[in-house]
Amino acid sequence: MKKIGRAGKSAILAAVFLLAFVLIGIFGDETLINISSRIIIMALYAESFNLMFGYTGMTSIGHALYFGFGGYSFMIFMTKLNMAILPAAVCSCLLVIPVALLLGTAALKNSMLTFSFLTMGLCTTVQLVIYKTKSIGGTVGITHYFLPTWLSDYRTLYFFIFGVVAVCITIIYLICISPYAQMLQGVRENDQRLTFLGVNVTKMRVSAFVIAALFANVAGILYAFRNAGVYTTSLDGNISMQAIMMAIVGGSSSFFGPILGSIIITVLQNFLSLKTMYFEFVIGIVILLTAYFMQGGIMGREGIVQKAIASIQRRKAAKKEGDKQ
Repeated sequence: MKKIGRAGKSAILAAVFLLAFVLIGIFGDETLINISSRIIIMALYAESFNLMFGYTGMTSIGHALYFGFGGYSFMIFMTKLNMAILPAAVCSCLLVIPVALLLGTAALKNSMLTFSFLTMGLCTTVQLVIYKTKSIGGTVGITHYFLPTWLSDYRTLYFFIFGVVAVCITIIYLICISPYAQMLQGVRENDQRLTFLGVNVTKMRVSAFVIAALFANVAGILYAFRNAGVYTTSLDGNISMQAIMMAIVGGSSSFFGPILGSIIITVLQNFLSLKTMYFEFVIGIVILLTAYFMQGGIMGREGIVQKAIASIQRRKAAKKEGDKQ
């Protein structure tokens, strides 16, 4: 039997995830679909973060800024400027590009450690400004039911979110298998060597930052669709940390790792929050155990999935050798 290549493994994993979420959309009840829609949105958010974290080696502690920016800009365009849904979404996506370009360029002027704390500071500052600004909801946020009739059914809304996320994740995947992603990995591994070869490392990092912000912005818009509004919790440090947790638990070295991480973290949060007030402590223990025993995450190079695949391949090879003898 021929060994399955990287593209074949990616196709199988993509088919498994797609089939699972489609079946949930068809047969799941409202509660399950509600949780699954959050998982799907957070999967896109985690993938956008991993473009920086896993491929470029940039740890943004304030990635929630663009998640919240997407929801708030989208809702402001609709409620304050009376835009329709599609123009508001497009304008939100266009607006986040220069914002991320400006903030990314400023944050990346110094070391990666400084970058991490600057992103956290920027996110916290924006959240505090929104807290104090009553015209855009203040501490309450913006609640506005804007969904058209054809999206009023929870199942239809789920498939709409699923379709948009599937397209976005496909685009991210194409980026991740392109020569551009190989350059980003080169920046992560040895930025001095690339600088010596004439590559502008700072511009590469800024470009990854902007692309990640754009897809996080889309995730924020979809979250506003799901909740019929936007709230200051979308800018919490907890949301930024969730992106890091999903990438670490699932495996930042695997494209599908953050998707698996989004499933695990979201399910744990929803299940444990109903059982104990210390659910965040339990999730922290899970992350610590994953980081200690599987440094690459569940789907990483040293994770359970890769070890299981390697074990199966060794058994098949041994059996084949035994049959020859």
